[in-house]
Amino acid sequence: MGTLDYTCDFSPEYDCVANKPMRDARLEEGCGFMEQRLTKYSSLMRRSSSQAHYFIKKLGCRENEHLHFILVNDAKHTNNSSSTSSNHKQAMTLQKPLNLMEKLVPQIKLISNNNNKPVHLLSQNARGYAVFMEINYRETKDSDFKNIRAQFIDVDLNKISAYAATREQAKQTLKSLQSNPSEQILSTTIKRNKQGQFHLLAHRTEQRVAQLKQQFLKKHWSRIKNAMIIETKNGYHIYWPIQNGSISKFVPIQKALAQKFGSDPMITNLSRVMRIPGFYHMKNPEKPFLVRVSQWGRKKPFTQQELITALALKP
Repeated sequence: MGTLDYTCDFSPEYDCVANKPMRDARLEEGCGFMEQRLTKYSSLMRRSSSQAHYFIKKLGCRENEHLHFILVNDAKHTNNSSSTSSNHKQAMTLQKPLNLMEKLVPQIKLISNNNNKPVHLLSQNARGYAVFMEINYRETKDSDFKNIRAQFIDVDLNKISAYAATREQAKQTLKSLQSNPSEQILSTTIKRNKQGQFHLLAHRTEQRVAQLKQQFLKKHWSRIKNAMIIETKNGYHIYWPIQNGSISKFVPIQKALAQKFGSDPMITNLSRVMRIPGFYHMKNPEKPFLVRVSQWGRKKPFTQQELITALALKP
């Protein structure tokens, strides 16, 4: 997950009855009161306040296992890897054993790996920090992995990515994209990468993403009806909790899943961190999106072979 230098110098008390942080001058100065920023979403937050804890339990985490988290500034975050830039104060790594972790989102405090101080997650989330957790199990962030908790995919329906040998070819691809009546494009960029290719990246509108979400569920429902489904701002994270999994089979199955569903091909490494439900996607602070569970899936975990057979994967 990387070693990142971040110092959190306060941990405000939380009023669990009012379901909001108590007034703290440092919080007010640093990010504005959470209730001012997220007031109209508070009802949804209350209904989802236990989802983070149940999500972790659903992954088969044992009570004595340490959980590893990373907070990343959503405004600066990119999804190119499980780690983020080591830019000072951009990210912080945290941990806590499950048996000491609070069960409701407004109460959760984790321990900073940098200074061993408690960090109140929801306050940092309101400041713009996304909350990620390392899905597979290892004792410390530097030790070897011991257990596969789930196989999973990241379905991002917001981005359209294409590569071209020349800028003119990239522009032609963009022109074709913009002329497609079914597409609704919000923004585009064309940049040359280190390999000399021209990368076209387009972002869809919220309305188009909403349409594609429904189309994805309809298309793949028979394959994901027993899986755990997390709705994100731009798509879905879909999990198949695993029992008695082989560490050596994890990456090949991840690659096969990405190919089967056309999901993010980068979501293959053992150390992958993912957004957890119950916290907000804050890339647009004016329109926060609560990442939440839309389906818990079946009670019994899957085996890797069962998943390979059921989905006709070719790992």
